[in-house]
Amino acid sequence: MSKSKISKTMLVVILTVSGYVLPIIYNKIFSVDFLLYYRLPDIAEVVGIGVLFCIIGVIVGLSGIFNKNIDNTDKIICSICTLLCLFFILCTFPLPCTGRESARRISCHSNLRQISMVLQQYAMDYAGYYPPVNGAAGLEVLRKNDYLTDYDVYRCPSSATERGRDNQPLTEEILDYVYIGGLNTKSDPNLPLAYDKAKNHGNYYGNVLFVDGTVKSIEGDPWTQNIKK
Repeated sequence: MSKSKISKTMLVVILTVSGYVLPIIYNKIFSVDFLLYYRLPDIAEVVGIGVLFCIIGVIVGLSGIFNKNIDNTDKIICSICTLLCLFFILCTFPLPCTGRESARRISCHSNLRQISMVLQQYAMDYAGYYPPVNGAAGLEVLRKNDYLTDYDVYRCPSSATERGRDNQPLTEEILDYVYIGGLNTKSDPNLPLAYDKAKNHGNYYGNVLFVDGTVKSIEGDPWTQNIKK
């Protein structure tokens, strides 16, 4: 193989390695909620392109390793680049995917919908008033009185909050939603009744349950500033 062909081979291998370094940098710089908010390409899509480049890099690197016309120094370079490509391909498995976060947001939205229906039922039983106490103590009224006993509904799928169990009272430690007490069905329908804690989905997105029973997705940076209080 000529020197020009060797240099081209090395260039392709370097480019394939760079093709996966860039997705890693992309993943480190931009959080999942940032990508979803600004409609940027999914991390998985960028990583997929990088993996394709790395596969090409492995093929090119192996062709250089087994080429008898390449000296030992060039073979060492090819070997190192090939191993790097293989390493980067293996690194794809733990990388997060915005698609999974999107699904969690939908599930979280569903949680607030269930809380909404139960609050409406509670209000029918108590002259139109929702539980009067703020925070976990307010939603504990629902759980304690058998309106909503499923601990999973009080936990956002995007959070690492431990699930309550064994008839455990609701506390802020096992609750992923903020509840506003003291409202009733005749309050301003645009007021929030319950919403995501800021830690659930990050600064760019949150689900909000309003007094009229509707649940809406709020976006912004930070999204909590767009909630009427």
